[in-house]
Amino acid sequence: MKKIFSILFMTTFLFTACSSNDGERGPQGPEGPQGPAGEDGLIGTTIEFEGIDFTEGNDYSALINFDDNGVEVFESDAVLVYLKDGEDGTADGLPVEVFRQLPQTYYVEDGEVQYNFDFTFFDVRIFMNGTADFSALDPAFTEDQVIRIVIVPADFAETTGVDVASYKAVMNALDLKESDVKKVKMTK
Repeated sequence: MKKIFSILFMTTFLFTACSSNDGERGPQGPEGPQGPAGEDGLIGTTIEFEGIDFTEGNDYSALINFDDNGVEVFESDAVLVYLKDGEDGTADGLPVEVFRQLPQTYYVEDGEVQYNFDFTFFDVRIFMNGTADFSALDPAFTEDQVIRIVIVPADFAETTGVDVASYKAVMNALDLKESDVKKVKMTK
């Protein structure tokens, strides 16, 4: 009985000692230090590489080093690669370029040609594969190719809902304009 009385007394004491009538609220403390600047929306980078040749000498591939081109890519970033497929009219007196996301397959007389790529956060390798004889292809397939590489945060497609197969949709989602595209002429 003594134990029950002691427990009941302590419980009653605890509840009454912590009442909500503890007095007026004190003044607000000083403002904390300014936090670091944050990102202002999505960060995306687009680079155009002009004059890429796919030859037997380079094993029908091109290796592009990001660091050599002043681009920082993080392990968590996604790299999207688009091949210029032609032009479709003009806008404001300039040609409207058509870009298709890689991999891209073309069917030719003696088989198929596929442009594909692989990447790390150091570089991207664009290459041709398929069943056609690459050395017999029309030069339009192997010479002076234009490639655009778009580097985006990994969760870009999920958070924006954008169709990454559409170069134009990706650029719009990143709020990038043609003037934002860094252009690099490949040396031969």
